[in-house]
Amino acid sequence: MRVAMLYGPAGPRRPWDWCRAAATAADVVEIVAVPALTLPPLPVLPHAGRDPDQPHLYQVAVLTGGGPVADRITAGRVEGVLRFEAAECGRIDVLHAHSPGARPDLPWLSRTTRIPYVLSEDDPGCLAQRRTARLYRHAAAVMTVSDSLLARVGELGLPGRHRLVPHPVDPAALPPVPARARIHQDPVRVAITEDWDVLAPAFAVAHAKDPRLRLQIIRDSSELPSVQSRIRQLGIAAATVLTPARSRPETIHELAHADLFAAPGAGGNFCIPALDALSCGTQVVGTRTGALPDLVGHDAGILVPPADPHAFALALVEAAAGLPRHSRAALAERTRRRYGPSAVGARLAAVYAEASGRV
Repeated sequence: MRVAMLYGPAGPRRPWDWCRAAATAADVVEIVAVPALTLPPLPVLPHAGRDPDQPHLYQVAVLTGGGPVADRITAGRVEGVLRFEAAECGRIDVLHAHSPGARPDLPWLSRTTRIPYVLSEDDPGCLAQRRTARLYRHAAAVMTVSDSLLARVGELGLPGRHRLVPHPVDPAALPPVPARARIHQDPVRVAITEDWDVLAPAFAVAHAKDPRLRLQIIRDSSELPSVQSRIRQLGIAAATVLTPARSRPETIHELAHADLFAAPGAGGNFCIPALDALSCGTQVVGTRTGALPDLVGHDAGILVPPADPHAFALALVEAAAGLPRHSRAALAERTRRRYGPSAVGARLAAVYAEASGRV
């Protein structure tokens, strides 16, 4: 089985995790849409480049300007790479694309190459777009990353075969679970990477009830000055720590050493930072939105209704009080096993086999 993984700068988040999971089920060819090539161009395809150290990794330069003509030309460049790869190493059986970021001319590309495509969907915002129904209709399978998103697809009556395949996590990219012994007086570090301003009112109430609580806002260093100004206005500066993190390894290191992870937003996507936190054994306090009900089990944290700061504050206090009884190692092991490459790869293998007719 040979699968071409198609993605670009618009999505998905962490495509290499998908590649790692797919590699447990198939030989993977990566074709990445980029604004400009950084790899040596192919002699016969000047708008495409190949990595000399990874011969199945290609770049395709996106035609600037956008619009139907630019999309079709870019899709034609991808088709050229598929023909080049097939001539060298054999036919590709399945195209695996991702939303957000899926090219609107994916059905055309599939017809032209006679290769079926499957689509990973992890962005509820895409469901309202007019092109979504067309992408779904022509896909051999649509793989939503959570039960809630699968239910939403059903509510909208979108066409296609729908399957549940959660976002994978790569344990090789995760640190060892820290061994920690807590005493009651220890500060309780509540880490957050997104929607910190949404959390602020709840955190202020929770901190008044439990002064051990500390809010750790993890953002790119360029954003921290504006964040600092805002937390002063909110009156929580004395209990807040600002942590710069430019890379995923830096962020994951902080999540692994946090006591709790806060996910107060109501965005509705898979909440990958929450998955990272759980994979490090850090409990999540969040809202019952998106994939969080799928991710957060009986000992993985506490979920409350969205848009309820008082309930969120009480959940922070309750989770902090229960930390001495929490087994970080057990939570990390269970999460890594459930969302690791082998588990997600087994689901992908079934979808790929069905899409290619090899069932």
